[in-house]
Amino acid sequence: MAARPLLSLITDEVSEDLDTALAFAVAQAIPLVDIRSVEGKSALLHDDAALDAMAAKIRAAGLRVSCFCSPLLKWPKPGVPVPAGANFHGFDPDAMPQDQAIARAFEVAERLDTRRIRMFSYLAYPCFRLDDLAQDLGHLLDLARVQGVTLLMENEHVCNLRTLGDLAACRARFDDPHLLGALDLCNQVYAGLGQPTGDELSAAGAIAGALHIKDADADGNYVPLGQGVVETRAAVATILAAAPQGDLPICLETHMPHDGAAATAQAAAALRDLI
Repeated sequence: MAARPLLSLITDEVSEDLDTALAFAVAQAIPLVDIRSVEGKSALLHDDAALDAMAAKIRAAGLRVSCFCSPLLKWPKPGVPVPAGANFHGFDPDAMPQDQAIARAFEVAERLDTRRIRMFSYLAYPCFRLDDLAQDLGHLLDLARVQGVTLLMENEHVCNLRTLGDLAACRARFDDPHLLGALDLCNQVYAGLGQPTGDELSAAGAIAGALHIKDADADGNYVPLGQGVVETRAAVATILAAAPQGDLPICLETHMPHDGAAATAQAAAALRDLI
């Protein structure tokens, strides 16, 4: 039996003002939100009172937080220089020690009433091996098991795990039910690594915890879903067929901040048609 798609959106893709983003989600009948940055800074950097206020607003709007889109491990591996132009979505890796950031991410998720935390695989560097993740990911999985949290590893074009195949290999190496994939079709294509194959889609779908949806044209410009080159329709069908039974959040992430609400509305309409 296929997974059931459930729409979500990353609020700062619509607006850094949470009230505006929540009103948009309600108007679009999108039941879930992912929290990444609010008022220009990562939720990781907001204090407890601010997080509690966010959670209260989300509940009052009749919405639920699907995932805390943390910046965990979207930073250099110790000893590796930061690449030029790195985008941390409102988080400064120098703002707090990495161990403190890891511990704080679990506190943020609890405050936002979600048991799901998105993470990455360090900013890309030569000669990366999956075993390079063992210490930090092992620590994160220890915390996840104790606190009943699921970690969602995203394939990200500026990080070491860039393809759906990379995610499947990572889950095979670190075989733990608290580690699932945040599958991003566009990130693989945007990295110049081609459309995912049917085998890649099925393997990644089997460990899917979320699916991120965006689109880009042949020149690398982000565009609303269905207006670019990412082959989404068949890919989503394959992933849903392979994914574990239950709800699979499909998260809108347009990367078009100059026109966030309009682009996300177009993407929501296209995604509903697609699924």
